[in-house]
Amino acid sequence: MEKLTDDNFESVINAQNGPFFIKFGSTSCGPCNTMAPVLEKLSFENPSFPMFEVDTNLSPDIAAHFEIKSVPTMHFCEDREVFFTSVGITPFRDLQFVINNIDDVYMREHGHFKVEQKKSYFAPILISSIVFFLLLMFLL
Repeated sequence: MEKLTDDNFESVINAQNGPFFIKFGSTSCGPCNTMAPVLEKLSFENPSFPMFEVDTNLSPDIAAHFEIKSVPTMHFCEDREVFFTSVGITPFRDLQFVINNIDDVYMREHGHFKVEQKKSYFAPILISSIVFFLLLMFLL
């Protein structure tokens, strides 16, 4: 991952023509160090997807610009706008899912993926059971 600093941030980001990934962290952050192998694998698996890293201790202005409150924070961005954020230790599969579904319209608009609600049959079964039990009691 390419390191972004206060000096190169503007030129590097302005050169991007599509979605890109920025990880905010620091060398003294335990969870950030835990994420290192995950991000290395993500970078290896997606060599054409631009990925950048910001050390919040060395580049506090960039962290302030993105309103980073805790690290690690990972942003997926395009055209200088953040469209998806992950905070804390995040599994590889979750980050890869975002890259694989980078063009999902709902995610781009809302910042999260639409989750299909599973239909619950608990209430109809419960009501049917109660009615059956009451009918059985009434008939006996």
